[in-house]
Order: sequence, then C-alpha cells, then structure tokens
Amino acid sequence: MSVALDFLRAKHIGARAFRTRLFKFLKIDAPLIITEHGKPVRAVLNYEEMLDLLDLLDELSDPETIEAVRKGREAIAAGAKGVSAADLIEKYKTKK
Repeated sequence: MSVALDFLRAKHIGARAFRTRLFKFLKIDAPLIITEHGKPVRAVLNYEEMLDLLDLLDELSDPETIEAVRKGREAIAAGAKGVSAADLIEKYKTKK
C-alpha cells in the first residue's frame, strides 16, 4: 500500500509548470499530481509502481479474494482476533 501513501504525500504541480519542466519532473522517482487551477487532473507514477497497482487491482477483483475478505470481516465482527498486516508481512518475509 505504499503507492497509496505516496500519492497522499505526492507533490502537486501545476500543468503549466509540468509542461515547461517535463524532463526535470520525470527524473523524480516519486508520484506527482498534476493540477489545473488547483484541482488534481492527472497522476504520474513510475512504471514499477503502476504495475504493482495494477496487480493489486487484479487481486482485489478476484471473486475468491473478495469472498476471503468478506469471511475475514465477518469473523472479526463476530469477535475473532485478526492478524496485523505488519505481522503478516513479517511472517511472509521469513518464509522466503
């Protein structure tokens, strides 16, 4: 989810400034939000982050994943103790 957090912290740049300094901004390895009249109109992110985001969207649209999330939410609502994302990631890292 670091892509989402990166977007929340992303630098906002006016469209005109982006056009005039395009190559400078493309060298920045961080998401950028392009604005027109102060309103966000485009987002720029590096290719690897875009692929990660597309993979995540594919996973979240998978019916089996949706069902597993639904069951997990029901279990937690019924009092089952969940596992923190940080603990799950750490457990996954140690298995590799």
